[in-house]
Amino acid sequence: MKFALIIFFLTVFLNLETFSQIKQYKIRRNTLFLEAGGLGGYGSLNYEKLILHKNQIMSTIRVGISTYRVVDFTNKFNPDVILPVTFNALYGQNHKIELGIGNTFSTIVRASLPDMKATRTLDFNTIFSFGYRFQKNTGGVMYRCAYTPILEFNEYLRHWLGISFGYSF
Repeated sequence: MKFALIIFFLTVFLNLETFSQIKQYKIRRNTLFLEAGGLGGYGSLNYEKLILHKNQIMSTIRVGISTYRVVDFTNKFNPDVILPVTFNALYGQNHKIELGIGNTFSTIVRASLPDMKATRTLDFNTIFSFGYRFQKNTGGVMYRCAYTPILEFNEYLRHWLGISFGYSF
């Protein structure tokens, strides 16, 4: 009986020592970043949420907001708003390859031809992202550079590049 008790306590203490040497860290699932160029046109503020993480493969959902004109053609405050929404797949540890697809929802003010009144239109554009990203899984600074083509009105391909800088938390 004493021998079994000694084996039990040795097993417990040896396992505790083994577990204490394993590095455990919390994966940061939120990223807030600014993008120059890219999916939001000339620039955008973006939030990204990690939804899946398995080994070196991750997937995220990204939502952004952008504008490129704040006043319309009559010089009244009437901003154009662009909302890029994408699903991204990432591969790698700290240095990652990024692939993404999504849509931009654009609400833009235009002049209607018969009466020259400001009318707001809603447009949908398909967007893609192919790039490089540096982002530690433990959080901190994130930066990325990507080729971000936009299929405007789902007819015309426009070539864009985006450079981003942000923070994971």
